[in-house]
Amino acid sequence: MKDIQIRALSGGLYAGVLMGAIFLSPYAITAVVLLFSGLALWEFQRLIRFKSFIPALVLVLLAVYAILGFISTFTEGILVHIALAINMVLVVLLFSSKKISYSYPAQFLLSIGYIVFSSYFITRTAFEGSNYEPWILALLYISIWTNNSFAYLFGSKFGKHKLLPAISPKKSWEGFFGGMLATIIITYFIEDQMHIFDNNLWILFAVMIPVLATLGDFVQSYFKRIAKVKDSGSLIPGHGGFYDRMDSVIFVAPFYYLLLKLI
Repeated sequence: MKDIQIRALSGGLYAGVLMGAIFLSPYAITAVVLLFSGLALWEFQRLIRFKSFIPALVLVLLAVYAILGFISTFTEGILVHIALAINMVLVVLLFSSKKISYSYPAQFLLSIGYIVFSSYFITRTAFEGSNYEPWILALLYISIWTNNSFAYLFGSKFGKHKLLPAISPKKSWEGFFGGMLATIIITYFIEDQMHIFDNNLWILFAVMIPVLATLGDFVQSYFKRIAKVKDSGSLIPGHGGFYDRMDSVIFVAPFYYLLLKLI
């Protein structure tokens, strides 16, 4: 019972800080995401046994340049396609049952392309030019948290058919579809009030989130399995590390950014 209370308290504090920053100001959420993703980057680099300050420096510079308006749409287009390409390569590795070889170029590319570039697009999803729309980012977090929570609940209660047991033996198809159903419901109610999408495209978003969030979690489990660790860190009591908490949103962010630009 004590472990559950600690997990609920730390998880609530984590979510509260994010939601508070989102609705406080674009500067506040940029600073919070920069801090959290910087910690996730540090944990990830420990997993892959890579020591370099350059990825952290790039993360800081991108955040500062973006908030000051120094990064163009063209530049962001290049960054998002690099992030998407690396994410898709990681998905292929998941289903090929091959372990990645950690050469210096691979470690550097993973740190920059997978963690830094994808993390950058977490906050950029809320910006359209100089306009900041907090509910666009809030919806991303709420939908991912809803999917992950209900996938766990449905999986614990009804899970019998495993999704990808070689990587994450606890995840099931029952949990996956339970999380998707909950995500569709919460997205419908938020969209009904906030009107974020046009032409019922919220449905595409609500189906996309469970798929991508689950893949993001699998990717993290893939790296942890190679490193032979249970959690990426211990900075969040009951949840592990910041990479453990951010794996889904890091993976989803560039896809969400591209979806918003396309529609």
